[in-house]
Amino acid sequence: MSEDITRPFTFRVEISPEQVDVIAPRLREALAASGNDGDITRRAAAIAEREEQLRRDKEDLERRARQLSEREAELGSSDDMTASERIRFYERRHHIELSEHEIESRSDELLHREAEFEADVLLREDRLEQWRSELTELEAQLERRERDLAAYVDQLQGSVSYGDPLPGPPGITELRRLTA
Repeated sequence: MSEDITRPFTFRVEISPEQVDVIAPRLREALAASGNDGDITRRAAAIAEREEQLRRDKEDLERRARQLSEREAELGSSDDMTASERIRFYERRHHIELSEHEIESRSDELLHREAEFEADVLLREDRLEQWRSELTELEAQLERRERDLAAYVDQLQGSVSYGDPLPGPPGITELRRLTA
């Protein structure tokens, strides 16, 4: 035979925080009638209060998150620069202006040096051309003198071998040609 074991009947009820306020007076009466001193009621009320505070905090956090998102969207779409961006922008612009000024200065200096170099080259080429023309004239004059000297030597040799009078030096005949 099986033993009949009687087990006590357990009844469990879950109550939401909103429902606690509604049934709290009845619950207090029932607990007071059963000899409870109200400890459970105080705990239930404290839990309900905490849950309400958590709900308010959650709503506050959600509101703040929306505000933050709105501000981020405003800042993201805003064309206005922040103070730090303006400072960085000014510093970059100033650095670029200094760099441009330095580049212009170096460019002017380079153009000046190039002009000096070209002028120096032209002067040297002019001097070389002048020296070439002077050298060409001197070479022509030397060739004339060599011919005159060779002719004079021929005349001297002819005079010595034939007994003719000696001719004048080549420089005198050239002077006579130049004056005539």
